[in-house]
Parts: sequence; structure tokens; C-alpha cells
Amino acid sequence: MPASNAEVFWLSLGGSLIPCLLWLRFFYRRDRHLPEPKGLIAKLFLIGAVPVAFVSGLLNTALSQVVGLAATAVIVAPLVEETFKYLGAKRGSRRHPAFDEPVDGMIYGVSVGLGFAAAETLDYLIAAYQGIDLWTGEADALCAGFECFAIVAVVRGIGSALVHALCAGIAGYSLSRRVLDGKGRATAMRGVLLAALFHSLWNGAGLLAGFGVLLVAAVVFRRRLRKALARSPHFDQELHAPE
Repeated sequence: MPASNAEVFWLSLGGSLIPCLLWLRFFYRRDRHLPEPKGLIAKLFLIGAVPVAFVSGLLNTALSQVVGLAATAVIVAPLVEETFKYLGAKRGSRRHPAFDEPVDGMIYGVSVGLGFAAAETLDYLIAAYQGIDLWTGEADALCAGFECFAIVAVVRGIGSALVHALCAGIAGYSLSRRVLDGKGRATAMRGVLLAALFHSLWNGAGLLAGFGVLLVAAVVFRRRLRKALARSPHFDQELHAPE
């Protein structure tokens, strides 16, 4: 018996939220010094899921009518989405007293990125179950039902959600440089462009090549994370703390 629209929605909501929340927990625990307020993290997650996803979706749809679907997926969407994820993290954490360490901007970016990923995956999962190509709106006779839903849920939960988190976190390091070190807009632009580059490579690559891109992005993210943790004012205290 086919699932009702309500059942498909709730199934898709769970399939989109659960992996993103698990990734969020993983990244949240990387901040070993002073973990950020959970209320702030929830706020940033919602910023990514609602205004950032909504505005990015509108722009991507409008621009795809001008430049085409392929160019939108590989060039336009990465630039639009990484820019608005950065702005969402910046706006959501503005003047917050908890923003006092370099690693904080990375955690904020990750939170917005995973909120965005959850909203985007929700649309993809509903479309997958219904057998609809999300970009064209056309029926896909080769992929529909629960089997298609399960494949999309795994690929997006493991791959796409992590890409959104890593890319937004890389840009989030530039946010920390701006807020805490007083760096100029060029620093933010470089961070966003690097994030958009990895995002673009992921969108344009095949499945196996895409996971190669994911690995490189993870290495870059890890290096920035280690650098951010080392620059924390609590780093020396942690090194010399008694066992």
C-alpha cells in the first residue's frame, strides 16, 4: 500500500534530520575548550534550515532559468549557498559573548551548513519517494518508492550533509579571523570562495570522485580546526593542566 503524503513527509523529515543532527553532535564535540551554548547552536541550525535555504533556493531557481541547470549546479549554487551560509553564521552569531575563540566561527558555520543540508535533503527525499527529478520537476521512472528514498537518504546523509558542514566550517574559520582578528572582507571572500570550490567539485564529480573531494575538504577543515584550537586563549592552560 503506497504511503500517504503525510507519511512521506514525516519519513523524509526523519531521514533528513537524523544524519544532520548526528553530524552536528560530532562537530560540536570538536570544541573541547568551551562548548558553545546549545541555544545558539539550535538558532544557527534553524537559520540554515529556513532563511538561508529559502533564499538560496529562490536564487538558484531564478538563475537556472538564465544559465541552465548544469551551470547552476556546478557554479551558481555553490557560490550562492556558501555565501548565504557564511552570512547566516555571521548574522546569527553577531555580538554574541560566546564568540571568543577561533574555533567558534567554524562551529557556527557547521551548524548553519547542517541546517541547510537538512532542509535541502527533505526536498530531495520527498522527490525521491515520489519519483520526481527535483531540478526539472519531471517524473523519473527509474527511481521511485522506498528503494530510491533509501539510496538518496544514505548518499545525502553521508556525503552531501558532510560536504555542507565542511564547506561552511571552512568559511566559518574566515568568519573568526574577521571577528576576532579584525581581518578585512578579503579574508571572508577567500574563505567563501574556497568553500564554494569544494562544493562545486562535489556537485560536478561522479560518486567515487566526489568522495575524493570530500576527503580533501575534510583534510582542509581538520587543518583549520587544529589551527583554530591552537590559537585559543585556553590552549596553553589545557596543555599545562594537571592530569
